[in-house]
Amino acid sequence: MLADSRKEYERRIGYEIDDNSRLNNYVQDRVALANAWAPYTTRLNIGKALSKDHSTIVHYVKEHDVYIKSFPSYPQKYNHAIEVTNKFAQELKIEPMIRFGGSRNLHHELMVIKKTIRNLQGFEKKLELKLGYNEKAS
Repeated sequence: MLADSRKEYERRIGYEIDDNSRLNNYVQDRVALANAWAPYTTRLNIGKALSKDHSTIVHYVKEHDVYIKSFPSYPQKYNHAIEVTNKFAQELKIEPMIRFGGSRNLHHELMVIKKTIRNLQGFEKKLELKLGYNEKAS
Protein backbone atom coordinates (compact mmCIF):
# COMPACT_ATOMS: atom_id res chain seq x y z
CA MET A 1 0.00 0.00 0.00
CA LEU A 2 2.80 2.44 0.86
CA ALA A 3 4.53 2.23 -2.52
CA ASP A 4 1.24 2.55 -4.41
CA SER A 5 0.03 5.50 -2.36
CA ARG A 6 3.41 7.19 -2.72
CA LYS A 7 3.29 6.86 -6.51
CA GLU A 8 -0.25 8.27 -6.60
CA TYR A 9 0.79 11.13 -4.29
CA GLU A 10 3.75 11.95 -6.54
CA ARG A 11 1.46 11.87 -9.57
CA ARG A 12 -0.87 14.37 -7.87
CA ILE A 13 1.90 16.78 -6.90
CA GLY A 14 3.60 16.45 -10.27
CA TYR A 15 7.11 15.36 -9.28
CA GLU A 16 9.02 12.54 -7.61
CA ILE A 17 10.12 13.03 -4.02
CA ASP A 18 13.89 13.00 -3.57
CA ASP A 19 14.43 10.87 -0.44
CA ASN A 20 17.95 12.21 0.04
CA SER A 21 17.17 15.91 -0.31
CA ARG A 22 16.86 18.25 2.65
CA LEU A 23 14.99 20.85 0.60
CA ASN A 24 11.96 21.92 2.59
CA ASN A 25 9.57 21.00 -0.20
CA TYR A 26 10.67 17.34 -0.15
CA VAL A 27 10.77 17.22 3.64
CA GLN A 28 7.16 18.47 3.76
CA ASP A 29 6.16 15.74 1.31
CA ARG A 30 7.81 13.07 3.45
CA VAL A 31 6.27 14.44 6.66
CA ALA A 32 2.81 14.52 5.03
CA LEU A 33 3.09 10.92 3.81
CA ALA A 34 4.52 9.66 7.10
CA ASN A 35 1.64 11.20 9.05
CA ALA A 36 -0.98 9.92 6.61
CA TRP A 37 0.45 6.40 6.80
CA ALA A 38 1.01 6.40 10.58
CA PRO A 39 -2.37 4.88 11.50
CA TYR A 40 -1.91 2.00 9.07
CA THR A 41 1.59 0.66 9.65
CA THR A 42 4.70 0.82 11.81
CA ARG A 43 7.27 3.59 11.90
CA LEU A 44 9.80 1.05 10.65
CA ASN A 45 7.74 0.27 7.51
CA ILE A 46 7.18 3.97 6.86
CA GLY A 47 10.92 4.53 7.21
CA LYS A 48 11.66 1.83 4.65
CA ALA A 49 9.15 3.33 2.20
CA LEU A 50 10.78 6.77 2.56
CA SER A 51 14.40 5.52 2.85
CA LYS A 52 14.65 6.82 6.42
CA ASP A 53 15.17 5.17 9.80
CA HIS A 54 12.32 4.86 12.27
CA SER A 55 13.65 7.66 14.49
CA THR A 56 13.28 10.11 11.59
CA ILE A 57 9.67 8.97 11.19
CA VAL A 58 9.05 9.47 14.92
CA HIS A 59 10.38 13.00 14.47
CA TYR A 60 8.12 13.56 11.42
CA VAL A 61 5.07 12.52 13.44
CA LYS A 62 6.01 14.81 16.33
CA GLU A 63 6.55 17.75 13.98
CA HIS A 64 3.20 17.42 12.18
CA ASP A 65 1.47 20.22 14.15
CA VAL A 66 4.46 22.52 13.69
CA TYR A 67 4.32 21.98 9.94
CA ILE A 68 0.59 22.72 9.81
CA LYS A 69 1.16 26.01 11.64
CA SER A 70 4.39 27.00 9.91
CA PHE A 71 4.11 26.12 6.24
CA PRO A 72 1.09 27.30 4.21
CA SER A 73 1.72 24.58 1.59
CA TYR A 74 1.85 21.71 4.11
CA PRO A 75 -1.90 21.30 4.85
CA GLN A 76 -2.60 20.79 1.16
CA LYS A 77 0.21 18.24 0.90
CA TYR A 78 -1.13 16.47 3.98
CA ASN A 79 -4.65 16.51 2.53
CA HIS A 80 -3.37 14.88 -0.68
CA ALA A 81 -1.49 12.28 1.37
CA ILE A 82 -4.58 11.49 3.47
CA GLU A 83 -6.83 11.19 0.40
CA VAL A 84 -4.42 8.88 -1.40
CA THR A 85 -3.74 6.77 1.69
CA ASN A 86 -7.43 6.40 2.51
CA LYS A 87 -8.19 5.44 -1.10
CA PHE A 88 -5.69 2.58 -1.06
CA ALA A 89 -6.60 1.52 2.49
CA GLN A 90 -10.26 1.23 1.47
CA GLU A 91 -9.45 -0.62 -1.75
CA LEU A 92 -7.23 -3.08 0.12
CA LYS A 93 -9.57 -3.20 3.14
CA ILE A 94 -6.81 -2.16 5.55
CA GLU A 95 -8.07 -0.82 8.86
CA PRO A 96 -6.13 1.66 10.98
CA MET A 97 -4.15 0.04 13.77
CA ILE A 98 -4.87 0.96 17.36
CA ARG A 99 -1.64 1.50 19.24
CA PHE A 100 -1.46 0.70 22.92
CA GLY A 101 1.38 1.04 25.35
CA GLY A 102 3.77 3.81 26.16
CA SER A 103 2.18 7.22 26.04
CA ARG A 104 -0.10 6.35 23.11
CA ASN A 105 -3.56 5.04 23.83
CA LEU A 106 -7.05 5.68 22.52
CA HIS A 107 -7.42 8.85 24.59
CA HIS A 108 -4.14 10.18 23.26
CA GLU A 109 -5.08 9.28 19.68
CA LEU A 110 -8.40 11.11 20.07
CA MET A 111 -6.61 14.15 21.51
CA VAL A 112 -4.18 14.19 18.55
CA ILE A 113 -7.06 13.93 16.06
CA LYS A 114 -8.98 16.76 17.74
CA LYS A 115 -5.87 18.94 17.81
CA THR A 116 -5.27 18.27 14.10
CA ILE A 117 -8.88 19.19 13.32
CA ARG A 118 -8.55 22.44 15.30
CA ASN A 119 -5.32 23.30 13.48
CA LEU A 120 -6.89 22.63 10.10
CA GLN A 121 -9.96 24.70 11.02
CA GLY A 122 -7.69 27.57 12.01
CA PHE A 123 -5.86 27.27 8.73
CA GLU A 124 -9.20 27.20 6.90
CA LYS A 125 -10.27 30.45 8.61
CA LYS A 126 -6.98 32.12 7.71
CA LEU A 127 -7.41 31.12 4.08
CA GLU A 128 -11.03 32.32 4.03
CA LEU A 129 -9.96 35.68 5.46
CA LYS A 130 -7.13 35.94 2.95
CA LEU A 131 -9.48 35.09 0.08
CA GLY A 132 -12.15 37.44 1.37
CA TYR A 133 -14.80 34.81 1.96
CA ASN A 134 -17.73 36.02 4.03
CA GLU A 135 -18.66 33.25 6.45
CA LYS A 136 -22.20 34.65 6.93
CA ALA A 137 -22.91 34.44 3.18
CA SER A 138 -22.46 30.66 3.12
